[in-house]
Amino acid sequence: MLANEDHTPLETPNLSADVLAHGHCLTKVVCNHSGIDVLCGFADPSMFHHAAGGRAFMNPVVGRYANRLPAGETRCRSGCKLHLTGAQSVCLHGGDSGFDTLPWTPLGRADSVLFPLDDPDHPLPPPASSPDEPITEASSLHRLYSPAGADGFPCSLEVEALTVVLAPEKVDGVKTDVEGKPGRSLGKVKVVLRAKIREDGDEDIPKGTPLNLTLHWGFRLDNCRDKDVLSHRLWLGSDKLVELDEQGISTGKIERINEGDELDFFSAGREGPHRTIGERFPKGGIDRNFLLNTPPTTIDPTRSTTSPRLPTIPQAILTGPPATTSSPQVSLRFTSNQASVQIYTASHLDSHGPARKAAHGGPEADKVPASSAGDSTEQDAEAKGEGYDREGMVFLEFQAPVGAVLHCAREGTQQGDSELGRWMETRAKDERKVDVGEGEDGRSWEMDTVLRRGQIYENWTEVEIIELDG
Repeated sequence: MLANEDHTPLETPNLSADVLAHGHCLTKVVCNHSGIDVLCGFADPSMFHHAAGGRAFMNPVVGRYANRLPAGETRCRSGCKLHLTGAQSVCLHGGDSGFDTLPWTPLGRADSVLFPLDDPDHPLPPPASSPDEPITEASSLHRLYSPAGADGFPCSLEVEALTVVLAPEKVDGVKTDVEGKPGRSLGKVKVVLRAKIREDGDEDIPKGTPLNLTLHWGFRLDNCRDKDVLSHRLWLGSDKLVELDEQGISTGKIERINEGDELDFFSAGREGPHRTIGERFPKGGIDRNFLLNTPPTTIDPTRSTTSPRLPTIPQAILTGPPATTSSPQVSLRFTSNQASVQIYTASHLDSHGPARKAAHGGPEADKVPASSAGDSTEQDAEAKGEGYDREGMVFLEFQAPVGAVLHCAREGTQQGDSELGRWMETRAKDERKVDVGEGEDGRSWEMDTVLRRGQIYENWTEVEIIELDG
C-alpha cells in the first residue's frame, strides 16, 4: 500500500481526486454523490509504481516526448541531438524511464519556479464565474528535475505539474446540457504541465531540446457496468489524422476524415447526437493521433477568462451509457491548448492484467490477492480475470502531434516541407496568433516542439464532469 506522503487527496463538495507523486499519476476522479469514478486504475495502488514488470501508463505524466519517435540519433536544425533507445527501432513515450517511472516532489505554490502566486492564467484561488455561481478548489503542485542526457535527450529540465479541482459550491452543481439532455456540471479537473531548461552551464543549452508532454489518462464512465467502452459516445473537434508508417511513426502527411469513415467522430457536430465508439469500430481497435481544429476566438480555451467558468465549450466530449436506477449517466467535456489528442482504446487487454480498482468491479485494496501485489513478479501479477477487459477503457491524451519534431525541426528540413509542418505553422501563427519567436518570451515550441533557452513550455488540459438527468 502507499504511504500517506506519497499521494495528495483533492476534495471538493462535488468532486474528489487523488494525485500520486510517483509518475505524477492521477489515481481517481470521483463524482461524490453517485460514486462514479471516471478514471481507470488498479485495486492495489502500489501497482502504479510499475513494480509488476513494465510500465503501466495508467494516468501518469509522459515525457520527455510523448508517443513514438524513431530510435537512434536525430539531429535538429537548432544543433541539438537525440540519442534514443527502444524496442523494434521505436522510442515510446520518452524512452526507457520517462517521467512516468520517477518520483515527483510535492511543493507549495510559494516555492514554485514556474507558477507564480499571481499567475494570471492559473490563479489560486480562481475567480468565480459569477456572483451567483461561487466555486471552490483544491490543488496540488509537484516538481520533477530531469538531468541532461536522461533517456538520450539534451539539456536539464525543471518540470512542474499543477493539478486543480474546481467545483461549484452548490451541491446540485451548475445547470447545463449534453446532446440536448439536461444535466449539471459538477466541476472540472485541470492539469497544467510547465517546463523550462535549467541554466546549469551545459554547452547544449543554446541548442534547446525537443519536448512534448502529455497526461496519459484513461477513462471509464459506468464503473464497468458494461464489458467495454464501446457503448460510450464520443465527439472530437477533429476531421484530420496524422498519417503513420507501419511502425506507428509520423510520415509528415495528414489524412482527412470523411463523413461516415471508421474514425469519423466529428461530423455529428458538438451538439450531437454523437456516435458510439463501437459504431464502425475498426478491426484492431483505435490508436490514432487526431489533429484538433482551433476553436473560434470566442470560445478559445487558451483564454484565462474561460478557465473557471462552468460549463465550458469543449473540443472533445465523452459520454457514458444511459443511466440506471442506481447510476446516473456521466459526460466529460475536454478543452486543451494542445494541437492533437491521441485516442487509444486499449485493445491489447484481456482481463488478466492487474486487478482493476474496486469502484470498477475489482477487489477492495485490502483484499487484493497476493498474486497481484505490487512486489510480485510480472507473471504472478496477473489477476484472475479481475483486470480490465479488451477495450475496457479509452485514453484521451492531449499533446503535440505524434513525431512533430521530425517534420518541423529535423536537420535538413524546413517547416514548410511537410503537410504537418505547414499545419502547425498555420495553427500557431494565423489561428492562435502566438509569438513564435525563439527568444525567452516566444512560443516557437508550439510550431516545432523544440523548447529554447529561457522559454516556458506549457500543456494544459481541463475535463469538466457532468451528470445527466435520467
